[in-house]
Amino acid sequence: MVAETLVLRPPGRAERTRRALAAAALARLRADGSFTTEEVATDAGVSLATVYNRFPEGRDGLMAEAFEAVLDRVVEVTRLLEVERLLENGLEQVVADLVEGLVVVFEEETLVMRAALARLPESQSLRHAYRDHEAQALVSITRFIRLGQAAGRIARGDPDEMAVAVLVLGQGLNNPTLLGSSRRPQVVAQLSDLLTSMLSPGR
Repeated sequence: MVAETLVLRPPGRAERTRRALAAAALARLRADGSFTTEEVATDAGVSLATVYNRFPEGRDGLMAEAFEAVLDRVVEVTRLLEVERLLENGLEQVVADLVEGLVVVFEEETLVMRAALARLPESQSLRHAYRDHEAQALVSITRFIRLGQAAGRIARGDPDEMAVAVLVLGQGLNNPTLLGSSRRPQVVAQLSDLLTSMLSPGR
């Protein structure tokens, strides 16, 4: 019997170019909060025609790709919600880690988030990226709540509704008033306490 082996092939030239363009757009957004397709083409060392060949939507397509990279980070933070961590560290610590992790991502990616969210109503590709990642985050949060309820560590209630409440509170952390406040640590602590109280089985 011949063992099957998985062969991972390196990305082809077209995919490498696409990644380079996306990385250039993301770097521009992180530095300046904006970019033009011409700037991205120059940064990636390709022609403007190549940009539109790889991203037919042009600037919106590039921004959606950059937005997805940031939203990947947000979804990754929601994966801190693991029932194993809940059992080992307690609800208060898990929630505090979630809130602080989201605040860090939103602070580091402020310019990208602002630019992408400003274009959200006009761009189908940006809306698709947003909805897709929101759905991924909801899956993680809902699973955590269901398992936490089964372990008696999270309050009873509709897991889907509770997950939406957690998601909305998390999205609200992407707020300039919070991120730029000198009292951010105290506000973050209060928000963590609020979320812990909502999820606590002793409420």
